[in-house]
Amino acid sequence: MDTLQKTIRLHRVQSDFRRSTALYRGFVGGRGSGKSWIGGYDLLRRARRGRTYLVGSPTSIMMNDTTFPTIKKIAEDLGVWNPSTVKLTPYPTATLSTGATIRFRSFEDPEKARGPNLSGCWLDEASLMEQAAYDIAIASLREGGEQGWLSATFTPKGPTHWTHETFNTGKPDTALFKARTGDNPFNPVGFEATLKHQYGETSFARQELGGEFVSIAGAEFPGEWFDWPGFWFEDWPHNLVYKVLYLDPSKGVSDFAGDAKKNLEGDFQCFVQAGLDDHGTIFLDAHFHREDPVAMIARGIQLCREWPVVDFSFEDNGTMGFMVPEVQRQLVASGVLIPWTPIVNRIPKIQRIRHLASYLSRRQVRIRNTPGGKLLRAQLGDVPFGFYDDGPDAAAGAVDRLELLTLGPSA
Repeated sequence: MDTLQKTIRLHRVQSDFRRSTALYRGFVGGRGSGKSWIGGYDLLRRARRGRTYLVGSPTSIMMNDTTFPTIKKIAEDLGVWNPSTVKLTPYPTATLSTGATIRFRSFEDPEKARGPNLSGCWLDEASLMEQAAYDIAIASLREGGEQGWLSATFTPKGPTHWTHETFNTGKPDTALFKARTGDNPFNPVGFEATLKHQYGETSFARQELGGEFVSIAGAEFPGEWFDWPGFWFEDWPHNLVYKVLYLDPSKGVSDFAGDAKKNLEGDFQCFVQAGLDDHGTIFLDAHFHREDPVAMIARGIQLCREWPVVDFSFEDNGTMGFMVPEVQRQLVASGVLIPWTPIVNRIPKIQRIRHLASYLSRRQVRIRNTPGGKLLRAQLGDVPFGFYDDGPDAAAGAVDRLELLTLGPSA
């Protein structure tokens, strides 16, 4: 049988990543540092006959536009792509000519990514995913009774993001490889210099070009407002005077009424639980999901059952009247009494979120040490530059309800 040899050029960090034997490997890099390419190439080189591998992308749009074409192109160049085996529904699956099977999945809702046992997994643009994507994926790495591996490639999103905590804090069996945009000699001539001229000498440039985990300069809330002893809490205190639940249902919730699958790639829906103790300290926890509005409202009612509140409020802007009757219907069906209020916000979102500054700056806010709490902290640290701001908006709404309870309608 003839053997085909092909020379593949890697830059130094890509080569170090490829040679690593760590179970969980992260490749963090600036734009154009070759992180997605090496993630796809590495998976194809590791794929074994008769084994199953998962390729994950933050959304189906990114999967179709970037991740799937990247794998396909590299596999074609390596001579292992077999188009006759590709199935596009219900999600893409391909069997390579080497006999390995690759499943492609988006992680809009990580819970729906649960599936068969795997020998390996690559998460592309992992910093745009929830931590639950990583947690669920690594629990599936047990195909054939063997421990599988996971690699994640991503642009850094700051020192509070789960990717930093997972890959850059010295955890066992974990390795992180850092690459700058300039480390990739295969970029167009002048690519990095052009971006530097546009970004300037900023923290954003250090993140996007240097691949550094930095707190973005100019963020609304400085890091010292969060990073103090006692900021994180584990269990709800027993001396809470008021407990409220606030829901930011995300943009496009009205679209769900006609199509339950529509817009699941947009903003998160965020529930924030907020408690106020007898010393004036605010305790927060958050729950992020993407689901149809019927399930979303059912989740809110269940949270109220598990953690009884004196107020359940939700933003009703742009819901086209869908939310109110559905909340009422489900409450009647459940047979429980929960005080609830639809809120129409007329103050711009950034102004609502800025109101949290007076409490954060005085260390009056503590956040629960949960995946949702950590994501809320990360989103607060990214205001106003973050891709998502549903958590901060819901937190602001919850605090506003606490103020109303303590001060009355004139607050």
